[in-house]
Amino acid sequence: MDISTVVFDLGGVLCRYQPQLRLRELSRISGRAPEEVHRILYGSGFIAETEAGSWSAAEIAAEIGTRLGHPMDRAALETAWLACFPLDEAVIDLAGRVARRHRTAILTNNDPLLREALLGAHPEWEHLFGDIVFSADIHAVKPSAEAFDRALSIMDVEPSVVLFVDDSEANVAGARNAGLSAVRFRDAAQLAADLAEHGLLSP
Repeated sequence: MDISTVVFDLGGVLCRYQPQLRLRELSRISGRAPEEVHRILYGSGFIAETEAGSWSAAEIAAEIGTRLGHPMDRAALETAWLACFPLDEAVIDLAGRVARRHRTAILTNNDPLLREALLGAHPEWEHLFGDIVFSADIHAVKPSAEAFDRALSIMDVEPSVVLFVDDSEANVAGARNAGLSAVRFRDAAQLAADLAEHGLLSP
């Protein structure tokens, strides 16, 4: 069956994932060392909980302030939270070319605070991507079968018509195990070749 929908990962595909930029910004705001910020938020398991859907965006914002011992202005926090996801403009362009004739979507392991920050900064993405699914929305994270099953249920598509793009080999394998076609992202040039091979790129 022909591919009708391309689902992109966020960090490492549509955006470069540079977590040190988030840590640096949070360090600047809170006065704590980046290593301490990492220990408090990541090493504690808090970030994993937020990605699994255990916290709302408002709860995450308040909890970060509590854990770092510094009240957080919401706008400044969203800027810091989004800092580790600079856009890969070449990949965004490829997604736009795909979207001219096919459905596009996002499936990412991320939290609701990032969703609000991302769509606040890039409202046009709600038109570029038909569905933007965060692991927190579906209470399941890639590469689990539940994550793919629940995401495709939201998208209302069958696995056989989906091409999934992710930079993680484990997530690519998980997608294939769930019945999707999948390619591992390395760079925009390789992705363009993969999309063209499936007849998905418009001029």
